[in-house]
Amino acid sequence: MESVIRPGMKVIDVGANIGITSVTIARKIGKDGKLYSFEPVPEYFRVLQQNLYSNQIENAEAFPLALSDRTGETEFYLKELSSGIVFEKEAKKTRVSTVTIDSFLQQHEVERIDLINMDCEGSELSVLRGAKQTLRKNKVSIFCEIHHDFLKQLGQSIGDVVKYLQSLEFQVQSVSLDDLKVGNNFEKCDYIYAHNLNERKNYAHLRL
Repeated sequence: MESVIRPGMKVIDVGANIGITSVTIARKIGKDGKLYSFEPVPEYFRVLQQNLYSNQIENAEAFPLALSDRTGETEFYLKELSSGIVFEKEAKKTRVSTVTIDSFLQQHEVERIDLINMDCEGSELSVLRGAKQTLRKNKVSIFCEIHHDFLKQLGQSIGDVVKYLQSLEFQVQSVSLDDLKVGNNFEKCDYIYAHNLNERKNYAHLRL
């Protein structure tokens, strides 16, 4: 992902967790860039805010919201010491506010987004559906970690995510951590990278 970040970019970080990636992005886009970080889990959001502050990040804003395909509320099930959101009923339940990317950008009068970084543990498709207008009107790139097991629990698959992006005229490529290769082996990929078809670039040497 870092190889596609440029100074001055406007970036959304979905599922920012404690902010390690957010800090990296904010530094690379520089003072002329802007980062919008979203983390719905309260414990992680507090650490995210602290990390942005302690690293003197001034070009980022953090929001305790879950991005989705509708505005309202949803419930997450969280395990203690978990790396994130799970779906087991015996886990701790928390209720969070949801918003779509489209409505958020309109409300905050953000005219342009260049990159969306996603680690949303099974909610990939709903997040992207809530960004439909943004994806249509912007020359935006998407870097998304894929959680195959969580998608399966929601009755979805990586194929659904890929087909949706392709329907919006995005070229989608798989990225594997095993060999860092970019290709189309979606069923075993760790990430996907997508960009508008009218952006003719060479991503053969894409780096994470």
